[in-house]
Amino acid sequence: MTLSAENSRIFIILFIATFVAMMGVGVIAPTMPIYAETLGATGFWLGTIYAAFSLSRLIFMPIAGRLSDTRGRKGFILSGLMIYALASLGYIWSDSVIELTWVRLLHGIGSAMVIPITFAVIGDISPRGKEGRMMGNFQIALFLGFGAGPLLGGAILQVWGMNEVFLVMGGMTFISFVVIAYFLPKSGPYNPEKKEKMQKNLWQTSTFQALFIFRFSNAVGRAAILSFLPVFADKMHITPLKVGILVSINIFLTALLQNGTGKMADRFSRRSMIVFGNGIAGFGMVLLPFADNFIDLIILGSVIGIGSALAFPAASAIATTLGREHGMGNVMGQFNMAMSLGAVVGAVMSGALMDLFYIDVVFFFGGLIGLLGALFCWIRMEGRPVRSFSRY
Repeated sequence: MTLSAENSRIFIILFIATFVAMMGVGVIAPTMPIYAETLGATGFWLGTIYAAFSLSRLIFMPIAGRLSDTRGRKGFILSGLMIYALASLGYIWSDSVIELTWVRLLHGIGSAMVIPITFAVIGDISPRGKEGRMMGNFQIALFLGFGAGPLLGGAILQVWGMNEVFLVMGGMTFISFVVIAYFLPKSGPYNPEKKEKMQKNLWQTSTFQALFIFRFSNAVGRAAILSFLPVFADKMHITPLKVGILVSINIFLTALLQNGTGKMADRFSRRSMIVFGNGIAGFGMVLLPFADNFIDLIILGSVIGIGSALAFPAASAIATTLGREHGMGNVMGQFNMAMSLGAVVGAVMSGALMDLFYIDVVFFFGGLIGLLGALFCWIRMEGRPVRSFSRY
């Protein structure tokens, strides 16, 4: 992988800033369900609180992505990080589930202006044929930061308290803001003459349709884990620190395997990696309710992490390839919009299923959606000549 000195600098800056920002977001993962329950949240409200974050992302991600293609990237990233920092104070000031839901909506708007835009910048500087390696290496920051966050959050919650968890989130986000503001070069808009070509309808391509379904189905399962695994583990009398480990383990594995699976995505069928990886993750989720202890949950979390590690670099590499034709911000915005839609559906449906039945059904539901998503991706791309996947 050959990058110019300037592009290497951009990669390192975004890697550090994304790692710190995602650690700040992940730090509240083991705290949020418990905090919401202290405010009187039922299973449905737990799902709604998590869904609020993804709902605002769902609305604003494609908008921010498209605008960044014509107005530059840096301003969007900085604005989103500032909103992250303000949201951390909103969590502390919330006195009801309604107020907490509004804060989650605000937090989601900030995320919509950060995640797809940073991916668009990495896509902009990715050499052709090395998209899998570039995206795999960059996603180490995303997953490692988000994986370390719950571990740190569980420790802070156990030693100090909930307010301190939110303050740490705000502090880490502010550090990321400073790094981006001072060190990331300002990116200009694309050539206006290319705008019409870049913005043409992605939904005309079956490849993007399959990518969207993959991202959606994977997010449904991840929402079930983030929203309800802490509750499931708490009923097994597992300590907050161990809950943080449980939430982190599959994310850590996904991060640590990104480099290797990213290289695989540049050499082998990206479609097969997506289908096989999402299937493994879905199967691991289906088995979660059968866990009897902390070790069982660790093993199954590892299975889910390995599956995700196979799928994500391949999917992001395909998105990068499509972005060169349809606008990188446009593609990354809509690609990540699928994640937000899946998180909304996953959180709300999981909460409703928990209230109607029992918590085991939440994981059966998330796993089944993952398996169906893998099947759809395989069928939707079936029949294409094998050579056509040299690009995908």
